[in-house]
Amino acid sequence: MYHPLYYHARRYEGKQVFVYHQNGVVYQGIVSMVTPTGVYLLNCHPINRLVSDQADEREAKLELVYVPGAYFAFGALTGLTLGALAYRLYW
Repeated sequence: MYHPLYYHARRYEGKQVFVYHQNGVVYQGIVSMVTPTGVYLLNCHPINRLVSDQADEREAKLELVYVPGAYFAFGALTGLTLGALAYRLYW
């Protein structure tokens, strides 16, 4: 079952948005992909603004945000390296 805001978020793919996390941190970035499990942002950076003034200091800490573009570059370089090594072994 999809999140109630899933279809709303799909309309913003490729557009710059502000995403409000439940701990009060606001992220600014471009929506690259929306899946049933989450929203993936490109050029994402946090804006330290709390939704509630009563938020605990522990909740205001930043947490890791997944950026799928970084894995693509690592995989491409690994594949090219392995391909070059295999070429040298068999030729």
